[in-house]
Amino acid sequence: MFLLAVLLGLSPQTGRRRVHQHRTWEREPQSAAVTTEPGELVSHLPIVEINTGGQKIPGNWIRDKDGVNIGVEMSASGEKTICASIRILDSGTAENRVEDEAAVETEARFRIRGNSSRNFSKKSYLVKFIDKDGDENPQEVMGMSAHDQWALYGPFLDKTLIRNYMWMNLSAEVMGYAPDVRYCEVILDGKYQGLYLMMETIARGEGRVNLSAYEEGKSYTEYIVRMDKPDQDIRDLNTFSNYTLRTVVGENEQTVLSVVYPGTKKLNEEICDYIEKDFSRFEKALYSSDYRDPIRGYRRYIDVDSFVDYYVLQEFLCNNDMCIRSTYLYKDRLNKIHMGPVWDYNNMLDNYFTLQMDGSEFLYVERLWFDRLLSDPYFNRKVIDRYRELRRTVLDEDDLMNYIDETIAYLGKSIERNYEVWGYSFDAGQLHVNERLTPIERNPESFKEAVEDMKDFIRVRGRWLDSHIDALAQYCHESKAKIYDNR
Repeated sequence: MFLLAVLLGLSPQTGRRRVHQHRTWEREPQSAAVTTEPGELVSHLPIVEINTGGQKIPGNWIRDKDGVNIGVEMSASGEKTICASIRILDSGTAENRVEDEAAVETEARFRIRGNSSRNFSKKSYLVKFIDKDGDENPQEVMGMSAHDQWALYGPFLDKTLIRNYMWMNLSAEVMGYAPDVRYCEVILDGKYQGLYLMMETIARGEGRVNLSAYEEGKSYTEYIVRMDKPDQDIRDLNTFSNYTLRTVVGENEQTVLSVVYPGTKKLNEEICDYIEKDFSRFEKALYSSDYRDPIRGYRRYIDVDSFVDYYVLQEFLCNNDMCIRSTYLYKDRLNKIHMGPVWDYNNMLDNYFTLQMDGSEFLYVERLWFDRLLSDPYFNRKVIDRYRELRRTVLDEDDLMNYIDETIAYLGKSIERNYEVWGYSFDAGQLHVNERLTPIERNPESFKEAVEDMKDFIRVRGRWLDSHIDALAQYCHESKAKIYDNR
């Protein structure tokens, strides 16, 4: 079935064909205008119109007198979300207008989302569709599978506007599934907000992470977990890597494994205990002296190929969040732990706030789990071979450059419209320190410069890895591995 799915271009996870919007959707007509007036806007992209009725949108950071984040703002009524009305204009043609009949029209719970992106002037939002009774209201959106929960991502730090779009799509080609994405333009309370991505969130469901639903009363479950900062909204786990202090990432930084699915309404102590022990079995096997054994070691517990693919992508992209932030894993009915789906590519390809990269080293060989996995010659060789294979296909340099150019050409005047609103962000002096790269000279001064910077980094990174990927084998040499084997 997997081979058949690959041949048909379908995801073995969801059974759906991956849609690359710029290749298959209606293109912008030559006569398209640049106006950002909502009543005059005509776009080949879907338009998302949001009306909050003038309510304050919760989710901005609350800071103490020293500028340290101490919480997030609530709504005027003390809630984490507000109720808003959403209209999605998607006629299936190259001419979407606000006055058109909506393809989707619904109420929604609505708030600002993200972590570092909460600092940005251009906000990203969490949208949960609800019906008149306040219950979940799953809807198909822009050709994506029906679900009630979505993310509206507004690229701001990423001046190219395409990192998440491009690499969610390409990651799906590599790993079988990544959240589906569609470009759109957003109008909020009558004001044009610019170019956005409507994104599937990482959740259980048909067309997303295809797990069986948790059955009330059962002492076991299929699950999704996330490695990130502690979050009071979801349950943190005390797994082997946590209580052996392997998740400590710095003096003032902490990362924890938390339960995404089942959600908090269905979680109980018995299920949390099951997930903690189940996941810890993998970690204990991985960090044991028998870890290389195909029966007693880690291979018994994980889908190895998903870990290989994940590592290759994150190392190629220099994604500093790997296994610290925005890192997801799930366990399905086959009783194997899968790495992924991937999430949040805003900071990769040398777009991390405080860390400037030159693309000339292995960056993540000492990250959680992979420090040990890469010390196994079996896993190490699979990574090297998979990298070589992907450089001939999905990660081919010419294909990547063409993908960027094609996407930009497809977006057309929506880029100009976006920067009619946010063009000041090319003057780093006008940005708060939390909205720009440091040192300040790293910030591009134009859209063209941002795109060329990203292209140049892709070329440098790929060519360095081409020349050095075989050197990854040093990390499974006895001199590296013995620090674990002698424990």
